[in-house]
Amino acid sequence: MVARLAPVLVLACASLLPSRLGAQERKYDVKSGIITYETSTLEGRVQIAGRIILYFDQYGRLECKDTYVNGMLKESVLCDGKTVYTVWHEKRIVFKRGPASYGTEVRFDTETLPAGEKSEGHIKMLPPMTLAGITCVAFERITPAGVVTFAGADHILMYCERILKEENWVMKAVSVDEKSVIPASKFVPPAGYAERETHF
Repeated sequence: MVARLAPVLVLACASLLPSRLGAQERKYDVKSGIITYETSTLEGRVQIAGRIILYFDQYGRLECKDTYVNGMLKESVLCDGKTVYTVWHEKRIVFKRGPASYGTEVRFDTETLPAGEKSEGHIKMLPPMTLAGITCVAFERITPAGVVTFAGADHILMYCERILKEENWVMKAVSVDEKSVIPASKFVPPAGYAERETHF
């Protein structure tokens, strides 16, 4: 359960962002990069730490999100520009999820926030946040279940915190590398893994 927790929360967090762009479009303002995030989940009174590393190229058309639990690579979500895959490393299985409509991540964009939610006070802009040495735009979104805070720069999500009735989770960027060359093999399923069709 713990191994599946972080990816599910990331997806749930991203689903509250209103802006989604197709994987074929220029999603980010940066051509390529490697972003390392620290995650923290509160389960009862137990704090669980994790790590996510996001690799991207071609302005976000190609993406790979690696999720680590207890220091071990558990899951990767890949986008080769055409198809999205989920990889379970322990079981050596690749799930072909379908067309790359949005890649693995959503585009951070405050310009498309619903005006109605702003006027009703459900969305509130916050002071800038500094994450991994980068000044980020931040806002919070109030939902019936609680408050979710987002921050980002260059249309890249850098921070997400969910404080909900039964959930306390945070993902924070701690390092950004825009200089390293990312091998093309990072964006395709690993060789030797069994492939299955799925729609999750």
